[in-house]
Amino acid sequence: MACDKAWTACSFGQPTHIWNSLMQESHMAPLASHPRLMAVGGGYPIFYQGRLIGGLGVSGGTYEQDQEAAVKALSLTGFDKL
Repeated sequence: MACDKAWTACSFGQPTHIWNSLMQESHMAPLASHPRLMAVGGGYPIFYQGRLIGGLGVSGGTYEQDQEAAVKALSLTGFDKL
């Protein structure tokens, strides 16, 4: 799950928890069938000097714990935060 969270965040340039609400929109719902798309918290894009350079995925706890760990990791490494 962590790899897919990182993939989702990097592919779309936004945190994975955003997708939870986006899936409620009828024009976005078809993306829910994508095998790698993760619509739960814990995935964040990695930006450096304003450029998207990768994704971070954290899994193993609740989605809140995963989000908190990801935000902390980004903060400690000095990457840009959304």
